[in-house]
Amino acid sequence: MKLLAHKLFTRLLAHATVLAVTVVTISIGLCAVFIPLPVQAQELKPLTVAMSLTPLSSPIIIAKHQGYFAKNGLDVSLKDVIGGNRAIKALFAGEVDVATSSEVVVMFNSFKRSDFAIVNTFVTSNNDIKILTRVDTGIRKLDHFMGRRIGTVTGASAQFFLDETLAMAGVDPSMVEVVHVNPEDSPSALANGDVDAIVVWEPLAYLTKKALAENAVELSHDHVYTETFNSIVLREYANKNPEIMDKFVRSLIQATAFINTHPEESQLIVSRRINKDINFIRAIWKDFDFGISLHQWLLSTLEEQARWALELKLVASSKSPNYLEFLYLDTLERIHPEALTVFH
Repeated sequence: MKLLAHKLFTRLLAHATVLAVTVVTISIGLCAVFIPLPVQAQELKPLTVAMSLTPLSSPIIIAKHQGYFAKNGLDVSLKDVIGGNRAIKALFAGEVDVATSSEVVVMFNSFKRSDFAIVNTFVTSNNDIKILTRVDTGIRKLDHFMGRRIGTVTGASAQFFLDETLAMAGVDPSMVEVVHVNPEDSPSALANGDVDAIVVWEPLAYLTKKALAENAVELSHDHVYTETFNSIVLREYANKNPEIMDKFVRSLIQATAFINTHPEESQLIVSRRINKDINFIRAIWKDFDFGISLHQWLLSTLEEQARWALELKLVASSKSPNYLEFLYLDTLERIHPEALTVFH
């Protein structure tokens, strides 16, 4: 009797154990279904940006420094260059995925190829480009430029600014000798007397004034040109990587918001990144309007610049491109449509 009872107890215990294990197994399975597992670190998508070393690139600098790129799932590498021309050359050479540049560089290259486009503007300025001369040249007004050698970066925003400014001042641009000067050579070209004046953007203007010290003269102008600084991509890349483009522009939206709400901190970050005096950054900061957009007037500016280039025979063509085809609207339409004012 005791043996029978013992066997029965053992059998019941075995059944209970199996049942318990089954219940635990089911419970674990249910937990796996209904309770989210710890989120694995997201895989960052690589993106390389050719960044012009200028305060105009502040949104790129801030997005990297503040971690906005990483938070949005991007591993962004920055390739430092001087000027938008070199940035877009790096893009065309396949060295980077995104280039930063003024719209004039887009205009000049639009006569050579049509496989690239502006994704967004992230800053505008009507006082980034400066006109500098030496005390000993005697140049004090724009009409003193007649017959003088003026150095600038041809094929860039500075050249367009120069011609527009001279025309508004009643000076025939054809009466001025414009010579190409590499951006990094601008201070020495003016200091050594290779040119009588230079037209350059910041921080090249600042470096020139620093090199010439008391012999530097900055000429006033009428702010006739508003420069834009933009993100530029190859269309094929943007079409194949819409998620990456969304993450990139979203990061810039966050960066420009930070710049506008934390200007002093932003100035310090930018001054350290481009290795420029904080007092210089503070002095020119008011010249910049940071924000993400693609505006209709950008199209108008490109069209005006194309007419200028054709008239002066700066491009080998007789017809202006359709600049709507050089704006990549898809990204802003998806994530920030209110910043898009282009009629299409």
